[in-house]
Amino acid sequence: MPGSNVLWGPPVVRLNPWYPSGQMGVPGASNSTGERLHCTGKIFYVDPNYPGTSDQRDGTDPTCPLTTIAAAIAMTTDYAGDVIVVMQNADWQYAGGTVYTTGVNETVTLDRAGVRIVGLSPGGMGVPWSPAANGEICLSITAMDCQVEGFLFNAGAFAGADGVYVEWDGVLTWGDNAVIRHCFFDDSIDTAIELEFAWYCDVYDNVFSECDVYGIYAAAIGSGCSYALIHDNEFHDVGTAAVALLGGGADNHIFNNRFYNANAQAAGAATNEGINTTGGSGNFVTNNWFSCLLPVPAAGDLNDLCTAAATDAWAGNHCMNGLVVLNPT
Repeated sequence: MPGSNVLWGPPVVRLNPWYPSGQMGVPGASNSTGERLHCTGKIFYVDPNYPGTSDQRDGTDPTCPLTTIAAAIAMTTDYAGDVIVVMQNADWQYAGGTVYTTGVNETVTLDRAGVRIVGLSPGGMGVPWSPAANGEICLSITAMDCQVEGFLFNAGAFAGADGVYVEWDGVLTWGDNAVIRHCFFDDSIDTAIELEFAWYCDVYDNVFSECDVYGIYAAAIGSGCSYALIHDNEFHDVGTAAVALLGGGADNHIFNNRFYNANAQAAGAATNEGINTTGGSGNFVTNNWFSCLLPVPAAGDLNDLCTAAATDAWAGNHCMNGLVVLNPT
Protein backbone atom coordinates (compact mmCIF):
# COMPACT_ATOMS: atom_id res chain seq x y z
CA MET A 1 0.00 0.00 0.00
CA PRO A 2 1.53 3.38 -0.99
CA GLY A 3 2.76 5.38 1.99
CA SER A 4 2.55 2.42 4.37
CA ASN A 5 5.51 1.01 6.26
CA VAL A 6 3.81 -2.42 6.54
CA LEU A 7 5.51 -5.22 4.59
CA TRP A 8 2.97 -7.26 2.68
CA GLY A 9 3.40 -10.89 1.74
CA PRO A 10 3.09 -14.35 3.26
CA PRO A 11 4.24 -14.71 6.85
CA VAL A 12 7.58 -16.36 7.55
CA VAL A 13 6.90 -19.61 9.36
CA ARG A 14 9.65 -21.05 11.55
CA LEU A 15 8.75 -24.66 12.25
CA ASN A 16 11.58 -24.93 14.72
CA PRO A 17 12.38 -21.55 16.29
CA TRP A 18 14.30 -23.00 19.26
CA TYR A 19 17.85 -24.27 19.43
CA PRO A 20 19.21 -26.44 17.86
CA SER A 21 18.32 -26.22 14.20
CA GLY A 22 19.34 -28.58 11.47
CA GLN A 23 22.19 -30.65 12.95
CA MET A 24 22.83 -33.65 10.68
CA GLY A 25 19.93 -32.49 8.54
CA VAL A 26 17.31 -33.16 11.20
CA PRO A 27 15.61 -30.42 13.29
CA GLY A 28 16.56 -30.72 16.94
CA ALA A 29 13.45 -29.59 18.79
CA SER A 30 9.70 -29.49 18.50
CA ASN A 31 7.78 -26.63 16.97
CA SER A 32 6.72 -23.62 19.02
CA THR A 33 3.59 -25.29 20.31
CA GLY A 34 5.44 -28.39 21.49
CA GLU A 35 3.49 -30.58 19.09
CA ARG A 36 5.40 -33.48 17.57
CA LEU A 37 4.74 -33.83 13.87
CA HIS A 38 5.44 -37.05 11.99
CA CYS A 39 8.23 -35.50 9.90
CA THR A 40 9.85 -33.24 12.51
CA GLY A 41 12.46 -35.45 14.12
CA LYS A 42 14.52 -34.36 17.11
CA ILE A 43 18.21 -34.63 17.91
CA PHE A 44 18.82 -35.87 21.45
CA TYR A 45 22.33 -35.36 22.85
CA VAL A 46 23.89 -37.75 25.37
CA ASP A 47 27.12 -36.88 27.18
CA PRO A 48 27.78 -38.30 30.67
CA ASN A 49 30.95 -36.19 30.90
CA TYR A 50 29.38 -32.78 30.30
CA PRO A 51 29.27 -30.49 33.37
CA GLY A 52 25.81 -30.60 34.88
CA THR A 53 24.56 -33.38 32.61
CA SER A 54 21.15 -34.68 33.67
CA ASP A 55 18.41 -37.00 32.49
CA GLN A 56 15.87 -34.44 33.71
CA ARG A 57 16.31 -32.26 30.63
CA ASP A 58 14.79 -32.59 27.18
CA GLY A 59 18.21 -33.31 25.69
CA THR A 60 17.80 -31.28 22.52
CA ASP A 61 20.46 -28.69 23.43
CA PRO A 62 24.06 -30.03 23.20
CA THR A 63 25.03 -27.69 26.05
CA CYS A 64 22.38 -29.35 28.24
CA PRO A 65 22.77 -33.02 27.31
CA LEU A 66 21.23 -36.11 28.78
CA THR A 67 23.35 -38.49 30.84
CA THR A 68 22.10 -41.82 29.48
CA ILE A 69 21.06 -43.36 26.19
CA ALA A 70 18.11 -45.00 27.97
CA ALA A 71 16.71 -41.59 28.88
CA ALA A 72 17.09 -40.42 25.28
CA ILE A 73 15.28 -43.50 23.92
CA ALA A 74 12.38 -42.83 26.30
CA MET A 75 11.98 -39.37 24.72
CA THR A 76 11.90 -40.58 21.11
CA THR A 77 8.82 -41.16 19.00
CA ASP A 78 8.22 -44.02 16.56
CA TYR A 79 9.00 -43.08 12.97
CA ALA A 80 9.49 -39.39 13.64
CA GLY A 81 13.07 -39.27 12.35
CA ASP A 82 14.61 -38.99 15.81
CA VAL A 83 18.39 -39.28 16.20
CA ILE A 84 20.32 -39.90 19.43
CA VAL A 85 23.84 -38.47 19.30
CA VAL A 86 26.28 -39.86 21.87
CA MET A 87 29.45 -37.85 22.46
CA GLN A 88 32.94 -39.38 22.66
CA ASN A 89 34.50 -40.54 25.93
CA ALA A 90 37.85 -41.97 27.03
CA ASP A 91 36.48 -44.99 28.90
CA TRP A 92 38.67 -47.57 27.19
CA GLN A 93 41.57 -49.67 28.42
CA TYR A 94 44.11 -47.94 26.19
CA ALA A 95 42.85 -44.38 26.55
CA GLY A 96 45.22 -41.78 27.95
CA GLY A 97 44.66 -38.69 30.03
CA THR A 98 42.15 -37.91 32.74
CA VAL A 99 39.40 -36.06 30.92
CA TYR A 100 36.07 -37.42 29.72
CA THR A 101 36.66 -40.78 31.40
CA THR A 102 33.03 -41.46 32.26
CA GLY A 103 31.88 -43.97 29.68
CA VAL A 104 28.60 -45.24 28.34
CA ASN A 105 28.01 -48.09 30.81
CA GLU A 106 24.45 -49.12 30.03
CA THR A 107 22.34 -52.14 29.23
CA VAL A 108 19.78 -50.62 26.87
CA THR A 109 16.75 -51.73 24.86
CA LEU A 110 15.87 -49.75 21.73
CA ASP A 111 12.11 -50.26 21.43
CA ARG A 112 11.16 -47.21 19.33
CA ALA A 113 10.82 -47.79 15.59
CA GLY A 114 12.87 -45.81 13.10
CA VAL A 115 15.32 -44.37 15.64
CA ARG A 116 19.02 -43.87 14.87
CA ILE A 117 21.74 -43.98 17.56
CA VAL A 118 25.04 -42.41 16.50
CA GLY A 119 28.35 -42.42 18.34
CA LEU A 120 29.92 -39.08 17.43
CA SER A 121 33.59 -39.97 17.44
CA PRO A 122 36.42 -38.49 15.38
CA GLY A 123 38.41 -41.70 15.95
CA GLY A 124 38.05 -44.84 13.87
CA MET A 125 37.00 -47.13 16.71
CA GLY A 126 33.94 -45.22 17.86
CA VAL A 127 32.47 -44.18 21.19
CA PRO A 128 33.19 -46.78 23.92
CA TRP A 129 30.04 -48.53 25.16
CA SER A 130 30.01 -51.28 27.78
CA PRO A 131 27.12 -52.91 29.69
CA ALA A 132 25.98 -52.12 33.21
CA ALA A 133 26.88 -55.50 34.75
CA ASN A 134 28.62 -58.80 34.12
CA GLY A 135 27.47 -60.84 31.14
CA GLU A 136 24.88 -58.38 29.85
CA ILE A 137 24.06 -57.10 26.34
CA CYS A 138 24.99 -53.51 25.58
CA LEU A 139 22.13 -52.89 23.14
CA SER A 140 19.01 -54.93 22.38
CA ILE A 141 16.96 -53.83 19.36
CA THR A 142 13.30 -54.84 19.53
CA ALA A 143 11.75 -52.29 17.14
CA MET A 144 11.79 -52.11 13.36
CA ASP A 145 13.94 -49.94 11.11
CA CYS A 146 16.51 -48.89 13.70
CA GLN A 147 20.13 -47.99 13.03
CA VAL A 148 23.22 -47.96 15.23
CA GLU A 149 26.65 -46.73 14.22
CA GLY A 150 29.91 -45.33 15.51
CA PHE A 151 30.47 -47.34 18.73
CA LEU A 152 33.24 -49.40 20.26
CA PHE A 153 31.45 -52.21 22.06
CA ASN A 154 33.47 -53.70 24.91
CA ALA A 155 32.99 -55.32 28.32
CA GLY A 156 34.61 -52.42 30.17
CA ALA A 157 35.07 -53.24 33.85
CA PHE A 158 32.78 -56.26 33.67
CA ALA A 159 33.37 -59.94 33.00
CA GLY A 160 31.98 -60.76 29.60
CA ALA A 161 29.50 -58.88 27.46
CA ASP A 162 27.56 -59.12 24.22
CA GLY A 163 27.36 -56.24 21.79
CA VAL A 164 24.04 -55.99 19.90
CA TYR A 165 21.06 -58.35 20.02
CA VAL A 166 18.31 -57.95 17.41
CA GLU A 167 15.07 -59.83 18.03
CA TRP A 168 11.75 -60.36 16.26
CA ASP A 169 9.09 -62.63 17.73
CA GLY A 170 5.99 -61.09 16.15
CA VAL A 171 4.36 -60.55 19.52
CA LEU A 172 6.42 -58.22 21.68
CA THR A 173 9.58 -57.66 19.65
CA TRP A 174 9.86 -56.41 16.06
CA GLY A 175 13.55 -56.05 15.30
CA ASP A 176 13.51 -56.42 11.51
CA ASN A 177 15.42 -54.17 9.09
CA ALA A 178 18.12 -53.16 11.58
CA VAL A 179 21.25 -51.43 10.27
CA ILE A 180 24.50 -51.90 12.21
CA ARG A 181 27.48 -50.15 10.69
CA HIS A 182 30.82 -48.48 11.44
CA CYS A 183 31.17 -50.23 14.81
CA PHE A 184 34.10 -51.99 16.48
CA PHE A 185 33.69 -55.09 18.68
CA ASP A 186 36.83 -55.84 20.69
CA ASP A 187 38.35 -58.89 22.37
CA SER A 188 36.34 -58.47 25.59
CA ILE A 189 33.05 -59.09 23.74
CA ASP A 190 31.62 -62.62 23.65
CA THR A 191 29.02 -62.42 20.86
CA ALA A 192 29.19 -59.21 18.86
CA ILE A 193 25.87 -59.31 16.96
CA GLU A 194 23.09 -61.85 17.40
CA LEU A 195 20.13 -61.96 15.03
CA GLU A 196 17.10 -63.78 16.45
CA PHE A 197 14.54 -64.29 13.69
CA ALA A 198 15.46 -60.82 12.45
CA TRP A 199 15.02 -60.36 8.68
CA TYR A 200 16.43 -57.84 6.20
CA CYS A 201 19.21 -56.59 8.47
CA ASP A 202 22.17 -54.75 6.95
CA VAL A 203 25.50 -55.27 8.76
CA TYR A 204 28.48 -53.56 7.16
CA ASP A 205 31.79 -51.78 7.67
CA ASN A 206 32.28 -53.21 11.16
CA VAL A 207 35.41 -54.67 12.77
CA PHE A 208 35.18 -57.86 14.83
CA SER A 209 38.52 -58.08 16.60
CA GLU A 210 39.18 -61.30 18.52
CA CYS A 211 35.64 -61.56 19.88
CA ASP A 212 35.58 -64.54 22.25
CA VAL A 213 32.68 -66.50 20.75
CA TYR A 214 30.83 -65.17 17.67
CA GLY A 215 31.05 -62.23 15.31
CA ILE A 216 27.58 -62.48 13.72
CA TYR A 217 25.36 -65.25 15.07
CA ALA A 218 21.92 -66.81 14.65
CA ALA A 219 21.36 -69.65 17.11
CA ALA A 220 20.61 -73.18 15.95
CA ILE A 221 17.84 -73.48 18.54
CA GLY A 222 16.25 -70.22 17.41
CA SER A 223 14.47 -69.35 14.20
CA GLY A 224 17.44 -68.20 12.17
CA CYS A 225 17.71 -65.00 10.19
CA SER A 226 16.92 -64.34 6.55
CA TYR A 227 17.64 -61.82 3.80
CA ALA A 228 20.50 -60.22 5.74
CA LEU A 229 23.20 -58.26 3.93
CA ILE A 230 26.55 -58.92 5.62
CA HIS A 231 29.28 -57.12 3.75
CA ASP A 232 32.51 -55.13 3.88
CA ASN A 233 33.33 -56.24 7.42
CA GLU A 234 36.67 -57.24 8.96
CA PHE A 235 36.79 -60.43 11.05
CA HIS A 236 40.07 -61.02 12.85
CA ASP A 237 40.58 -64.17 14.94
CA VAL A 238 37.00 -64.50 16.20
CA GLY A 239 36.77 -67.45 18.62
CA THR A 240 34.04 -70.00 17.80
CA ALA A 241 32.93 -68.58 14.44
CA ALA A 242 33.15 -65.30 12.57
CA VAL A 243 29.72 -65.79 10.97
CA ALA A 244 27.42 -68.60 12.13
CA LEU A 245 23.91 -68.39 10.68
CA LEU A 246 22.40 -71.58 12.04
CA GLY A 247 18.87 -72.70 12.78
CA GLY A 248 17.52 -72.26 9.28
CA GLY A 249 19.13 -68.99 8.18
CA ALA A 250 18.09 -68.54 4.55
CA ASP A 251 18.63 -66.24 1.57
CA ASN A 252 21.33 -64.18 3.25
CA HIS A 253 23.98 -62.45 1.15
CA ILE A 254 27.53 -62.49 2.57
CA PHE A 255 29.99 -60.58 0.41
CA ASN A 256 33.15 -58.46 0.33
CA ASN A 257 34.22 -59.46 3.85
CA ARG A 258 37.73 -60.28 5.06
CA PHE A 259 38.40 -63.20 7.40
CA TYR A 260 41.74 -63.62 9.15
CA ASN A 261 42.10 -66.77 11.25
CA ALA A 262 45.52 -67.49 12.72
CA ASN A 263 44.81 -71.22 13.07
CA ALA A 264 43.87 -71.57 9.42
CA GLN A 265 46.75 -69.38 8.27
CA ALA A 266 49.18 -71.72 10.03
CA ALA A 267 47.45 -74.85 8.67
CA GLY A 268 46.07 -75.73 12.09
CA ALA A 269 42.61 -76.96 12.99
CA ALA A 270 40.00 -74.20 12.58
CA THR A 271 36.75 -76.13 12.28
CA ASN A 272 33.87 -73.82 11.30
CA GLU A 273 35.67 -70.77 12.68
CA GLY A 274 34.98 -68.88 9.43
CA ILE A 275 31.47 -68.99 7.90
CA ASN A 276 29.05 -71.71 8.98
CA THR A 277 25.52 -71.83 7.54
CA THR A 278 24.69 -75.41 8.56
CA GLY A 279 20.94 -75.97 8.54
CA GLY A 280 20.22 -72.99 6.32
CA SER A 281 19.40 -72.64 2.63
CA GLY A 282 19.82 -70.37 -0.36
CA ASN A 283 22.62 -68.22 1.08
CA PHE A 284 24.81 -66.43 -1.47
CA VAL A 285 28.46 -66.06 -0.45
CA THR A 286 30.67 -64.14 -2.85
CA ASN A 287 33.95 -62.20 -3.09
CA ASN A 288 35.10 -62.83 0.47
CA TRP A 289 38.77 -63.28 1.42
CA PHE A 290 40.03 -66.03 3.76
CA SER A 291 43.42 -66.64 5.39
CA CYS A 292 43.36 -70.33 4.47
CA LEU A 293 44.29 -72.68 1.64
CA LEU A 294 41.95 -74.19 -0.92
CA PRO A 295 40.51 -77.61 0.04
CA VAL A 296 43.27 -80.23 0.20
CA PRO A 297 41.85 -81.79 2.47
CA ALA A 298 43.90 -80.72 5.47
CA ALA A 299 43.56 -78.94 8.78
CA GLY A 300 42.83 -75.27 8.33
CA ASP A 301 41.83 -75.47 4.67
CA LEU A 302 38.60 -73.95 3.39
CA ASN A 303 36.58 -77.09 4.08
CA ASP A 304 37.79 -77.01 7.67
CA LEU A 305 37.31 -73.28 8.18
CA CYS A 306 33.86 -73.01 6.61
CA THR A 307 30.71 -75.07 6.02
CA ALA A 308 27.98 -74.26 3.51
CA ALA A 309 24.35 -75.36 3.46
CA ALA A 310 23.48 -77.74 0.62
CA THR A 311 21.65 -75.07 -1.41
CA ASP A 312 24.08 -72.22 -0.73
CA ALA A 313 26.02 -70.72 -3.65
CA TRP A 314 29.67 -69.77 -3.12
CA ALA A 315 31.00 -67.76 -6.04
CA GLY A 316 34.29 -65.96 -6.54
CA ASN A 317 35.71 -66.25 -3.02
CA HIS A 318 39.46 -66.08 -2.36
CA CYS A 319 41.84 -68.29 -0.43
CA MET A 320 45.56 -67.58 0.01
CA ASN A 321 46.42 -69.80 -2.93
CA GLY A 322 43.55 -69.29 -5.32
CA LEU A 323 39.90 -68.82 -6.12
CA VAL A 324 37.17 -70.99 -4.57
CA VAL A 325 35.03 -72.78 -7.15
CA LEU A 326 32.99 -75.11 -4.91
CA ASN A 327 30.94 -74.79 -1.74
CA PRO A 328 32.94 -75.72 1.38
CA THR A 329 31.79 -78.91 3.05
